[in-house]
Amino acid sequence: MELIEQNNAIFISFDGVAVSGITVEALKLSQSLEKKGIKSYLDLGYDIKIDKGNFKKPYDYELDIYKGIFTLTRVEDIESIKYYDPDNIRKIHYTLLREDKNISDTERIKILNIVELSAEELSEKILIQWERLNICTVVVENGTLPENIIYTKALYIAIERYGCRHKLGKFVIWRDHDLMWNSEKSITKYGFPPYKHVIKPKKSNFINYVTLNNDLKENMERWCGNEVIFSVFGNRFCFSSCRYAENIRVPLNIPDDDIVIARTTRIIPQKRLDRDLHLVQQLNKRFKSHGINKVVWLLIAGNTNEDSTHFRDLEKLAQELGISFCVKFLGPLHHNFMPMSQKKITVEDLYHSCDLVSFLTSWDYDSYGNPIGEAISSKRCYITTSYEYYMEVYGQKGFEAPVMPISDGKDGLPDENFINEVFFLLTNRSQRYRIAAKNFALGKKIIANNLVDILNIPTLGADMKNDVFVSIVLPVYNESERIDDVLASLFDQKTHGLLITHDTYEVIIVDNNSNDLSVEKIKEFKEKNPAMDVHLIQEKIQGVSSARKCGMDYAVKRSRARDARINKSNKHYIVSADADCTVDTYWLHNLIEKMIADNGDIGTCNYYYNSEKFTTRPRLYREIQKTLRCRDVSFSLFGGFPDGKGFAVNRDLYEKIGGIEIFYQVEKKRFVEHLSDDWDLGIKLIAYGGKPVYAKNSLVEINSRRVDAIIDDVINGTAYGSDGIIIMKDVRPNVSIPQNSLIDLTEDQAVQGWEYSIKDYIPKNIVLPILLNPHTLLENERVRDFFSPQIAERLYQRIHTIKYEMSLIDFKPIHSYKTPAYRIYFEFRHEIFAALRRAVGEDIGFAPSLPACFDNVEKEKFEKFVWYFCEDRESGEAHNYFANGGVF
Repeated sequence: MELIEQNNAIFISFDGVAVSGITVEALKLSQSLEKKGIKSYLDLGYDIKIDKGNFKKPYDYELDIYKGIFTLTRVEDIESIKYYDPDNIRKIHYTLLREDKNISDTERIKILNIVELSAEELSEKILIQWERLNICTVVVENGTLPENIIYTKALYIAIERYGCRHKLGKFVIWRDHDLMWNSEKSITKYGFPPYKHVIKPKKSNFINYVTLNNDLKENMERWCGNEVIFSVFGNRFCFSSCRYAENIRVPLNIPDDDIVIARTTRIIPQKRLDRDLHLVQQLNKRFKSHGINKVVWLLIAGNTNEDSTHFRDLEKLAQELGISFCVKFLGPLHHNFMPMSQKKITVEDLYHSCDLVSFLTSWDYDSYGNPIGEAISSKRCYITTSYEYYMEVYGQKGFEAPVMPISDGKDGLPDENFINEVFFLLTNRSQRYRIAAKNFALGKKIIANNLVDILNIPTLGADMKNDVFVSIVLPVYNESERIDDVLASLFDQKTHGLLITHDTYEVIIVDNNSNDLSVEKIKEFKEKNPAMDVHLIQEKIQGVSSARKCGMDYAVKRSRARDARINKSNKHYIVSADADCTVDTYWLHNLIEKMIADNGDIGTCNYYYNSEKFTTRPRLYREIQKTLRCRDVSFSLFGGFPDGKGFAVNRDLYEKIGGIEIFYQVEKKRFVEHLSDDWDLGIKLIAYGGKPVYAKNSLVEINSRRVDAIIDDVINGTAYGSDGIIIMKDVRPNVSIPQNSLIDLTEDQAVQGWEYSIKDYIPKNIVLPILLNPHTLLENERVRDFFSPQIAERLYQRIHTIKYEMSLIDFKPIHSYKTPAYRIYFEFRHEIFAALRRAVGEDIGFAPSLPACFDNVEKEKFEKFVWYFCEDRESGEAHNYFANGGVF
């Protein structure tokens, strides 16, 4: 089948209502997609979720709500699907999920068969819909909630078939806002663990799974047996006014001097509006007792018909508390960017007219808290409970607000301390202005509406072969034993959407004076595999740095000649590979796809060792895995630095910085190449403004012989030299070492190896990225979360102090980073290890002991003597403490 030329998107909401927090988030994303020329369709989920009473209800007023933003759609002819009706969907829910009804095994099998048959038929109708609409991007909102497992199963079937049919990459964003174990769990709406009939997220080449916070991510991944990876992207908010906001106090007869508290919410018990009523009563009493002639009003925006019984209970409570006169239910309000909002009161009008936004929700109901974000973006103070995810989503990011303390076991009414804190805030206008301005400035940096860029939604379905070309550079020196496997792994690359084919990439092999059978084997491979374009060139200067530079410079010249020949300047990436490491089948596709999606200039890969090579060495493998887990975290945060085993660079930027620069060092009274060309290249690229990205799914298998042959040097931190000198050691044993004869580390050796590994890792992979770009400590939400906002701000200030002390303009010139990186490590080692324990696991442990020379240094002089130690002008002590190439 031909590839899709149009680029339309469809959003599928599992909410089953016309307007909800989910559809508002979808609307924000669709507006960003529109700027990319992508038309968006929306299925409101009326035919998915039956408990909202909209099953098969025709679209009516809903069409006007989203006019000009979404084109509403739904699966056609759904009523013809056998067993797909409210009665059967309800029966499946109560028998398979909640298990409220006892049924026989025979009846259970019958119901499961119904699910399979209906899902198969429904999936075909979904496919027909997507084909008709020319869909290339699918956004599933809350699809894991088991509202209707027939639909969920059908959706997974359709995704796999559609993706294969059109050769698409990851064209689906599966975004879970709520999960069954934290949504309406007080009424066990979704049954009890282990949720055996719920459709779990499936590992797929076509789906990017996204959720709102790290706790949800960890729970989901654990539930799925860690076979599926979730990304964390919170909701985003508009920090620029879409239209003029109206003051609604006048039509509501509220004096300008009175206090208005706004609450935007669903009017259901779990939202705990009773707290707001009690709070307003107590605040009015305090105003009166203090002789302040003001009334505190509560304006509630929400659908009073959703739970009419609860609404009547709230009205009755307001009467009992004597505050009915100052409590107004405004009904459901739309945002001002929605067509339905024209000439009507909007959410933005309400926030503009209020003094405070309330979010006194229950402990377990909300996973995010959009009203808080909307308050921040509207320059209004807010009050909140310490609901389950408040600290992760807002609190730890530095936002300031009165917080009502609650917990899973203590979820009652506001106490005296909280009421007093709110009262003092409402009687101090300058304090409100200060807090609102602070929260707005911070929010603009970390929760602004840039979701389309964060989610990396590319223009999918296009044939990339005429737009992107890749040159793989492979330096080779005496690799005859491994070269066949390495070349085979490069030849056997697979792809989606024709991004990577033998027409779209070439392999440039640089022979660096091999004197074994390497060249003969390369020529033989080239003859047998003419489908792949292989070029064999030679570099006479001995050294992998010179060989890599030779190959990359050759790739630039060839690509420029190709552009001139076809009269078109293509996107061109140069990729480094290693002649003793094999790559996975989707290595190149995942690397280049990530660079295109993120508009990256430098792409780094993910590494692993074959566990079968370490069956007799569990302690060694444990320490290796700890290092790789740390690497995954830091590369995910900062994008990482190039490593010769696998990285990509944008050709244009490579040219602009002058390519690889060869540095030299003195070893045994002669100049030899400094073997950090890949690392130095990364520093130069980032210094020039290049964007590093981490392709987590682009996998390279590291040859275990690197550890096998020099294990003693690895655990002593001298794998590649000492005293600041980096040397290339030959990691090829003279004879093949039988794997079962290799001896494991002792526990003491494992600890020693880990300490050298982590000391080498932290300055390079955690400290250096923030030295190069300290602004990320203030502006990047995930970086701030990693360190914590308080530590991030301390680090930011300390980096600038060190710059001043050392008279450095910046840390970007190659090698100028070592002393400041070491200093930051020593000064912040406890905080950094605490961050790693939170992000990676408790087994990361604590910072290794300091060098003995610090034993007698007074505490107040510690920073000064750290500087002396790290300058390391003559002794080499700092380099030896942090090790050379100590990382496993």
